[in-house]
Amino acid sequence: MTADVLTAHTDVIPVKEADPRVRRLRDDADRAWAIADGHRTLAAEIETKGEADAFHRAKTQRLLGEVSAHHGFAYHELANAAEARSGAKSHPRESPQWRLLIDRSFTAIRRAEAHHERAAAFSARTAGDEAAARRHELAAKEADRRATESLTETS
Repeated sequence: MTADVLTAHTDVIPVKEADPRVRRLRDDADRAWAIADGHRTLAAEIETKGEADAFHRAKTQRLLGEVSAHHGFAYHELANAAEARSGAKSHPRESPQWRLLIDRSFTAIRRAEAHHERAAAFSARTAGDEAAARRHELAAKEADRRATESLTETS
């Protein structure tokens, strides 16, 4: 999972969230996570009612929660990318600090892509399209690999 990827420690101080794009993306991530929590809560409520189709309805709500959570992670990574790009503007182009921040933004974009692909895999699996789910999972692994490679290149 991309949340387990460590970022390289540097002395570059990230820019405060003055950029409205960063704040909007973080708000979108918070909304997606709130929706995911809502789906999970609804799944728990459905299970406790003990209706005939409760298992399938709860399972659907859990899958929707997973999709929403991955979208939240994708928005969060896009906010990280926007924040890094915003920070890069304060450094001379092609300077080591500028390069580091631009590389961080590309890494964050790749991690966002991985989360998007995981969400698509959950959706495909829910729709019963196992082949599409496997394709999306492979694409997520590839995006994770590229993010890890770009991260190790900048360390």
